[in-house]
Amino acid sequence: MPTTVVPRFFLYGEPPRAPEDRFLHMEEIDDRARPAAWRILPHAHADLHQALVVRNGGGVVEAEGETLAFAAPAALLVPAGTVHGFRFEASTAGKVLTLSDPLYRLIVRSDPALGPLFEAVRRLSAIDGAALGERLDALAGELAGGATARRGALVAHATLVLVALARALEGEPAPLQAQPGQHAEIVARFREAVEESFHTQVELDAYCRRLGITMGRLRLACRAVADTTPGRIVADRVILEARRALVYSDRPVSDIAYGLGFADPAYFARAFARAVGQSPTGFRRRSREAEARSAAPPPVQVASG
Repeated sequence: MPTTVVPRFFLYGEPPRAPEDRFLHMEEIDDRARPAAWRILPHAHADLHQALVVRNGGGVVEAEGETLAFAAPAALLVPAGTVHGFRFEASTAGKVLTLSDPLYRLIVRSDPALGPLFEAVRRLSAIDGAALGERLDALAGELAGGATARRGALVAHATLVLVALARALEGEPAPLQAQPGQHAEIVARFREAVEESFHTQVELDAYCRRLGITMGRLRLACRAVADTTPGRIVADRVILEARRALVYSDRPVSDIAYGLGFADPAYFARAFARAVGQSPTGFRRRSREAEARSAAPPPVQVASG
């Protein structure tokens, strides 16, 4: 990975790592701003979008060399890959919602009207603070709990938050900057193309022709937004599908390999082992053993006496 001038974090101050496909996180603004004396230094997040909803206070957001002042009530939208920082007024209060790009794209597929939200850094001033606060509180409650169908509920609550932000976006002035949003759009289109064709082992040049862009531009966008390469995005999607097939089906390893476009099951096994650290057979066996342990009833305690 190349050395970058601006630090990249998972969440601010945390070492970079790949988020889960449906990663969602929420925290109060002052969780990180107060210990940092209300100054969040310029940084970027790979593959993570953020929405800050400010209910008290204000400050300035710095993004890609530009600055934009904000005051409560307001919302700030920061696309994945954007270099950004904040100078908050002391005691500024509100929430920070962070969601992975794959989760965002999943939600956008169900309602394309939400697509423009993270095209660029935006300040939304015409928000209904009370209504948006209620939706954020509901999402925070679901994140903190472990009720039945939690995954579906999280997507539903997150969608309602994004709907409120999209409605507030209507009539807002032009975005602060557009380049990172252009990168995000390229990566989103690339991911959609990968979703359709990852099992065919199609060459990256074919993806570029389909998207109408050069390989250099695709590489630049993937590095800016996801801090990775196009080839790694494809490879990770193939391995994810292989893991799912091994865990949730009884198909032979050779059938899984052929279904993912590998001409040689032995080559597939080596590629899987490099990525996961286990052979396909070993991964399946350990997954089944773990599932059996979790499903086993607890031992009966016999009282002595």
